[in-house]
Order: sequence, then structure tokens, then C-alpha cells
Amino acid sequence: MAQNPRMLQSQGQEQLLLPKMLQSIQLLQLSGLELEEFLRNAGEENEALEVELPQERGESHGSRAARREATQRHDEWLESQPDRPRSLVAVLNEQLALVELDAPSAACAAFLIEHLDDNGYLPFEDLDLLARAKAAGLELDVATLERGKAVLHAFEPRGIGARNAIEALLLQLDPADPDFADLRRLLLEFVGDLARNKLPAVAHAMGLSVGELKELLGKLSVLDPCPARDLAEPACVALVPEVVVERTPQGFEVSVDHSRLPSVALDEGIVALARERRHAPDVKAYLRDKVDRARWIVDAVEQRGRTLLAIARRTFAHQREFLEHGPARMAPLRMSALAEELGMHTSTVSRAVAGKHVQTPWGIFALRRFFQAGVGAEGGEELARDDLRERVRALFAAEDGAAPLSDDDVVERLAGQGVQVARRTVAKYRKELGLASSYRRKRY
Repeated sequence: MAQNPRMLQSQGQEQLLLPKMLQSIQLLQLSGLELEEFLRNAGEENEALEVELPQERGESHGSRAARREATQRHDEWLESQPDRPRSLVAVLNEQLALVELDAPSAACAAFLIEHLDDNGYLPFEDLDLLARAKAAGLELDVATLERGKAVLHAFEPRGIGARNAIEALLLQLDPADPDFADLRRLLLEFVGDLARNKLPAVAHAMGLSVGELKELLGKLSVLDPCPARDLAEPACVALVPEVVVERTPQGFEVSVDHSRLPSVALDEGIVALARERRHAPDVKAYLRDKVDRARWIVDAVEQRGRTLLAIARRTFAHQREFLEHGPARMAPLRMSALAEELGMHTSTVSRAVAGKHVQTPWGIFALRRFFQAGVGAEGGEELARDDLRERVRALFAAEDGAAPLSDDDVVERLAGQGVQVARRTVAKYRKELGLASSYRRKRY
């Protein structure tokens, strides 16, 4: 059966439209860094697309003096940055190279260093270590193993090579300290009671006053149960805020910072070539395809910017209290509600805010953070989760240590502020803040 020409035309239009729609959707959900990578690759593959990366701007037109000044400022910034921490293995091997040991002990110490976990612990039984050494082609006996451990225990940071947190703390005690015996006894016998804040009972068992016990606890508080924590390599995540909210005399201005994003344009030379009639049909088809694909990308980048700006402006129209007073005043905002206001689909808003960050007067935030369901609205004021969490934190921070607040006390005080919230919610936020129960927080 012959197909309707109108139907064929419609199908052809859909085939052209679909890649363009997919391109727009794809670019919308990319972060700034991902967009840069995408456009860099697209520019390399398509000679009809001109891509200028942020770091390339002004390179060809800027003066040498300006470039030198920029380089100098960059070098000065690099020099001002703190040194990246060395790895635990590197730090310990440097110390190992400085001590005089017999060959078996040195080999054993090097073997043990390689088997430390991220906390600096050696969480293996002796038999397991001996078996692992044998499998690695290293013959060790128990005596050599103990000498290797002793070498690690003498290294900095103190506590390295312990089996657990308690042993790490024991290794950090100074035998010359007059309180050494009492401190050691506290760690070996009373850790459980101390964790449950049973200070009077512990003091009585040790023949001390509560004040004397608190002095001992002060000495323990400066020790580190995870001796290698400062040598952990921090994850370095580059945050490129695309949206900027600035305070101006006229109010708050929301904009997309295009200076931090690549710019794209059509190569007019390639566009002109595609229009020439002298080329063979296959050449013209090739050039037109390149130009069409480049135009799709240019249009998609522009649409991405418009969509992101519209969403950001509407978002911060709802978040005026946050802009004026900070994170504790973040308003509840549903993504579906904002999408309805803008005449967009919720999935469009979700894609647009994914991976995007915003520079605000209160610092850099993920744009998605400003979309939070309201809590505490049962007959009272509805708050964003961050706002409620901050109120809970503030109440606990201001409590009397001798009579700490219970979860029920916090529920009651929030009710006095016009916020109705369940006790389990307060308990959840308290645990997120790293706070124990009121009984365990009591100070004597």
C-alpha cells in the first residue's frame, strides 16, 4: 500500500526533530564540567562547530603582559595553598628508612605497613599475618613479627599499628605521666561505663572524685583513636557554580555565569561552503549534515541556559528568606509545584538542577538542595528540613549540660515556636548531629 505523502513528510520531520530533542535533554542534565567535556569532544568531531572553553578566552587577543600577570596570580595562588597530605604508607616508609634494623625486622616492618587500614590499624591476628607473609614469599616467626610491630608503634603518628581504637589510645599514653596507671585502667576497664556517662560510678570504683576523673578524661580527650585520619587523602571535587545570586541595591539578582561555561557558535566559513553549489552532491550533503548538527548543539546550549535561568529565578523568588537570613531560613519547596508555575514538566526541572551549583551570599550550594518537602506542618508552621534541623541543633547547643534536653523537651520547645514535629524526627536529627541521649550527655 502506498503511503500518504503527508504521512511521509510527518515521519521525516519527526526523524529530524527527535535527535534535536534528545540533544536538548542531554545537555540540560549535564553539569558545567560535563558540558565542557561534551562540547570539547563535539568541537573536535565537527568542524562546523566553534567551541571556546573558559580557560581559552582572551588567549589570542590578550596582551603578553596580561597573560604574564594572570600566570603570576595563578602561581601565587598555588603557593598559598596548603601542601597535599602525603599518604600513610609514604610517611611510614620515610621513617622506616631512618632507623637501623636487621634485615628480617626491616622486611617485617615494611610488610606490616602495607597491611595497615585507612585508620592506621593492623586488624589481623598473628596467625593471619604469618600466613599472609608466607603467601607473599616472606618467612616470619612470631618473635620477628613482634619486633616489626614494635617498630611501627614507635613511629609517628603514635598509635599506628594498633589492632583497634583502644589499643591506639594505649599506645599514645606517656609512661612518664604520673597518671599513666589510672589512664591505662580507664581504657582497659571502664570504656563502656564512660560511654554511658556513668561518671559517678567510675569515679567511685577508682577511688577518685568526679572532678579528678574529669581531669583524667581531659587528658584522654587529646588522644586520637584513629591515628592516621590526618593522612587520609581528601577527595577533591571541583564545584563550578553556574548560577550566581548577588545582592544589589535593587535587591537580589539571579543570573547564569556564562564566563564559567564554554561558548559555542557556527563556523561561518563552513556554513558558507555548505551553501555553495559547485560541490558534488555527497560533499554538500556532508557539509550540510555537519552544519545542522552544529546548529542543534548551539540551539541546545542556548535553551539550556534559558531553562536554567528561569528555574533559578523562580526558585530564589521562593527562597527570599534564605537569601536574607541564611540556610536556617530555607523555605520548603516542591519541584512539582515550581514546574507547574513555569509550565514545565517536573522531569525537566529535575534534569535542569541535577549537578548544578549556585553561588549565593551564604556560600556555594547544590541547586537541588533548595527543593525540600515541608515538615512539621501538623497544625503548625511548615519548615524546610534544613530549617527544622537547624532549629533542633540550636536548641541542643543552648542546653544546660547539667540538665540536657530530652527529645520530648525539644518537641515541646518547638511546639512553643509554632512547629509541630514528631519525637522520632527530633531523635533522627539528634543522631545526625552526633549527639547521644540526654542521659549520656549529662555533665557532672
